[in-house]
Amino acid sequence: MLFDTHVHLNAEQFNEDLQEVIDRAIAEGVTNMVVVGFDEITIKKAIELAESYDFLYASVGWHPVDAIDMTQEHLDWLKELASHPKVVALGEMGLDYYWDKSPKEIQKEVFRKQIRLAKEVQLPIIIHNRDATADIVEVLKEENAGEVGGIMHCFSGSVETALECVEMNFYISLGGPVTFKNAKKRRKSQRRFP
Repeated sequence: MLFDTHVHLNAEQFNEDLQEVIDRAIAEGVTNMVVVGFDEITIKKAIELAESYDFLYASVGWHPVDAIDMTQEHLDWLKELASHPKVVALGEMGLDYYWDKSPKEIQKEVFRKQIRLAKEVQLPIIIHNRDATADIVEVLKEENAGEVGGIMHCFSGSVETALECVEMNFYISLGGPVTFKNAKKRRKSQRRFP
């Protein structure tokens, strides 16, 4: 039994072959999936898919790259959606310092608001982190995000940081880059993750 906690079946790339992709996943032993929403369009599609398939669930959140576009109305909408029976987490949220669309301070503010909402509605969170590990950990600690815990999606930090996150009630998720030929050091260190 495999439970994939982070899929984007709601991406437009799957519009033509969605059922085939789902069928292949099931054939390989994937029994459940969380379709991760991260903006208006993908959140609506995540909910729609979760309602259409018994084994699909949804998460709802605002991606840090688009933090500058998030309004109070969006946050209120996320709160409303959090009570949906198929919504199992808030996110994908976090910090992304690679792209330059949303200023860091706005990203942090939106991240904090979503953590506070997660604590209010008692749902775990799904963390997106790109080139922002120290700030992510700092915000998680300051906001006491361990109350709800969650998943550090596609984690690429150090063993020490991973263990720090585990202590804060977070699971460590390894993404596709761990399979790259030049990821020997990453694979070696990630063997030490719980």
